Amino acid sequence: MENEVKELKWEPNVNTYVQLIPNIEFSNVEGTSLKLNVLVYRDPMDALFGREGNKETYPLIIYLQGSGWGWTEQNIYAFIPQLDDFVKQGYVVASVQYRGSGEALFPGQLQDVKAAVRFLKANASKYNINPEKIGVWGDSSGGHLSLLLALTEGIEEFTGDREHLEESSRVQAIVDWFGPTDLLSMSQYPSRFDHDSPHSPESKLVGGAIQENKDKARKASPSQYVHPDTPPILMMHGDQDDVVPYEQSLEFFKTMKQAGNDITLYKITGGGHFGFTQPHTLEVVKSFFQSHLKEC
Repeated sequence: MENEVKELKWEPNVNTYVQLIPNIEFSNVEGTSLKLNVLVYRDPMDALFGREGNKETYPLIIYLQGSGWGWTEQNIYAFIPQLDDFVKQGYVVASVQYRGSGEALFPGQLQDVKAAVRFLKANASKYNINPEKIGVWGDSSGGHLSLLLALTEGIEEFTGDREHLEESSRVQAIVDWFGPTDLLSMSQYPSRFDHDSPHSPESKLVGGAIQENKDKARKASPSQYVHPDTPPILMMHGDQDDVVPYEQSLEFFKTMKQAGNDITLYKITGGGHFGFTQPHTLEVVKSFFQSHLKEC
């Protein structure tokens, strides 16, 4: 009977176990606990049995799930199934919570994201992170915050006075999926929303109808912070998006190009306001992060 037993060889020192470390508090703002989830190559049995475990470090990808800045409830678990494949390609991934507009007006959300970057840098050794290789990726409101993170580095008002100020929130690459870039021009194109309404997600973000609060709307718009030498940016936007008009990305792309930045825009023909999770679109994201977080 022994000769009927099949055999497979275990490869030593090959990391294959993706561990989800959930609900890590990275900041506490006036009693609001902000959390993130980390996906990392780590076997939880190592800690259980006192083994050394994986000591390799990897580039970090931070994902910001869209929510209309709290117009719907943000779910930091929603995109994790798609992120698992990035971990298997040699990244640590963190899905990060930020406050909705019902809890904080802008720039509270941006301060939350910057605090998360600083926390992850300060705890890099704990989570197998290379703190010099960080990319941020978001969809919709998460894409908007990803762009602002890249464009506003060093602006004290957006940094805030929160945890780990000894670290910077500088990152090396940005992926924006259909994020708003100019709040005041949202209503110039067809959309299922009346973006100028005081009840729109954009108006709730700034605390009043955007056309009646133009200075606040400009402050919350990535288009107001265009300057050269930003980190490389990849934008993807569906030309059938009926929530955030495709023109938001197109106009921003043109302005950033004119300023001399490294930016790429993919128009997703037939794509609407949803994640571009088909293999050929995700391959573009993988290639972008490979170029800017691993090969540089």
